[in-house]
Amino acid sequence: MDCFTSEKPRLFQTEYRHTLLTDLKPDEVTIFQNFPKDTRNQIRRCEQEKCFDLNLNTPLEQFIPLYNAFAQARGLSLFTPEDATAIGSENYRIFSVEHEGKAIICHFYLLSATMGVTNLLISASTQQHNDDADMRRSMGFANRCLHWQGMRYFKAMGFHTYDWGGYALDATDPTMQGINRFKRTFNGTLTPIYNYYSLSYAFIEKLRHKLR
Repeated sequence: MDCFTSEKPRLFQTEYRHTLLTDLKPDEVTIFQNFPKDTRNQIRRCEQEKCFDLNLNTPLEQFIPLYNAFAQARGLSLFTPEDATAIGSENYRIFSVEHEGKAIICHFYLLSATMGVTNLLISASTQQHNDDADMRRSMGFANRCLHWQGMRYFKAMGFHTYDWGGYALDATDPTMQGINRFKRTFNGTLTPIYNYYSLSYAFIEKLRHKLR
């Protein structure tokens, strides 16, 4: 289980990592003003230019092919309908940026209504515009706008914490450094997370990581 407290349950082992959290309890104006000026300007520009549509109810059938093409390009594990079934449809939500009727950016969130936390599990974008610098720049603005609209949506639904899905502390990999830089542009709070495993499950986790 994930927890933001260091009190370890008895006979459990601990995995320690970090994430960035955005507090959704303040009003929308306060949350937005906490973003750096450049981030606010890019979100406003995306909203003003209206080059894209935001879909806050994206079907799984649109997400899977976009993500799997993204994953193959980066050497990541693929996502299957069985993965979604295992999570449970009530425990996730997918948002997307659409261009000419097709999803080009997707955010896949895990939901914990009891804890009031939404967790960004996956952020993926199409590979079709990699050679178009202007389009990639506009997509960067749209990606920020999608995060902001996601925060507004989850706040309205009663969630109080937007978890950015991890932060690679002291990252040396250029890709991870880029992801860290992007996440920092929303001024989230760096927060330690403690994953607690029973002894038997800890062994399974070690074996699973070894076989990756």
